[in-house]
Amino acid sequence: MNQYDDPITNGGPEGSATATTLFTPRVTIAVALVLFVGALGYWVFTTFSSATVYYMSVSEIEAGGPTAPDELIRLSGKLVVESFVRQPNGLDARFEIQDEAGDVLGVDYSGEIGQVFFNPHSVIDLEGRYSDEGVFVTDHLVIKCPSKFRTEAERDELEGGTGTAPYQVVIDA
Repeated sequence: MNQYDDPITNGGPEGSATATTLFTPRVTIAVALVLFVGALGYWVFTTFSSATVYYMSVSEIEAGGPTAPDELIRLSGKLVVESFVRQPNGLDARFEIQDEAGDVLGVDYSGEIGQVFFNPHSVIDLEGRYSDEGVFVTDHLVIKCPSKFRTEAERDELEGGTGTAPYQVVIDA
């Protein structure tokens, strides 16, 4: 016994206190590593599950009916000529988009729109939801302009030319 009447002795062989081996440096590092890998796995899962959104056709969207407010779907197509109407506030617009099958769907969009939007060769990718009113509602729009990435020969061919390059290389033998 010590001066406080505790049964702990000062290093005697009978009843001496021993250090615990539960949290050795190796165990501590292993626990930290497991927690880190678990957190990283959770982050990757949540990131990719929200990033993977399936592109749907107009007929698939209409057949599926209205989407839940937190469910996003993607739609890709081209602007229907003369269907674009800008609202008085300057940001909201209503237009129609036509997919590859020729099906048409009305779109309500809120945001900025650049001039490349009106290019007949531009492909418009939308991410949003299908409303109860039968309109695709979105504020996320990406415009792809394939005409920027064509060669001079491809542009000439699209414009009704011969499709030959603007210059020819002649090699004399």
